[in-house]
Amino acid sequence: MKFGLMTDDTAINSYYIKDGTAFGYHNDEPYIYHHAFSSECFVAMMNLPFLFEFGCYINWIEWQDKGLPDYDLDLIFYDNGKIGLEDKHYHDYKIDILREKYPNAKIMGWIKEVNVANERRLENRVRFLNDCDAIITSGISENFKNIDMFKYLRSVVDKKWYFISQPVNTNYLFDNFYSEEKENVIYAYLPNPMYRRGRTYDFTNYLGDKYNIEVRRKPLLPGQDFAHMSQWDFIDMWSKCAYHFNMDPSDIHPGNQIMQTASVGCINLGGLNESHNILYPQTATCDENILEEKFVEYLNDENKRFETIQYAWEKVNEVYGYKSVLNQINKIYEELK
Repeated sequence: MKFGLMTDDTAINSYYIKDGTAFGYHNDEPYIYHHAFSSECFVAMMNLPFLFEFGCYINWIEWQDKGLPDYDLDLIFYDNGKIGLEDKHYHDYKIDILREKYPNAKIMGWIKEVNVANERRLENRVRFLNDCDAIITSGISENFKNIDMFKYLRSVVDKKWYFISQPVNTNYLFDNFYSEEKENVIYAYLPNPMYRRGRTYDFTNYLGDKYNIEVRRKPLLPGQDFAHMSQWDFIDMWSKCAYHFNMDPSDIHPGNQIMQTASVGCINLGGLNESHNILYPQTATCDENILEEKFVEYLNDENKRFETIQYAWEKVNEVYGYKSVLNQINKIYEELK
């Protein structure tokens, strides 16, 4: 299958996949963007082009002056979520242009962000989605499928909805960052948005003091950008730690970080993201009494640690591995044909 992932406007350059490596259209050299591990392993939806016989990512704003690339695509996932939803730009990024350029492709409206900036963009989002062949996004739990925005969109968009897992290159992460000998250390992880940080730092400080366990954090100097480390250096730092705490209270996010902990053999404790519940169901909570009890259990029982790591590894491949996600997409494509 020939696949195209498209967005109206992002900070990521357009790329195509050749022999498992991303190459930038701007220079035809191996490409890596700010949140990627390497040109062979990207994050979240940017992994989608790697799944296919031919895959590419098109950042449409880069092609406005020269026209979209000439391909005979079979399937397109198109996230129109920013400039393309503004009234003055809507006609430059509309579905009709894609249908004329790629007449054989099924075009699915991809929802990257749950919410949009304002009411006018929301009206244009409904208009855009109704022009697609179907709607698709990453998130598979019943809770995720029934968040308020999706309930609203399903009431006004007369198209079929599909929900798939977020693709993770589990083998790449395992091969580059897994180690059997973890340090007996807690890593305290914080997501970037303030409202998603919870009590991770306070609670891990408490555990560290009480049980005489080192607690590590991302180094951050005053005024330094929160995302100052490369993705490679960041995972190389925390993947050495046996225990990973992330008490993110949000239940409407897929939880990319925890897909990574499962891929490299760390034990995550805390948090309500979708992947927390799927990969570490016994510790997918922000209840500190439960988390302390489970932490002590892991601390004292090597077999429990192994069972938890093994379960998460098998589950991350079953739900989020490339083969699994490709199978999900192939079934959807067969329905649309």
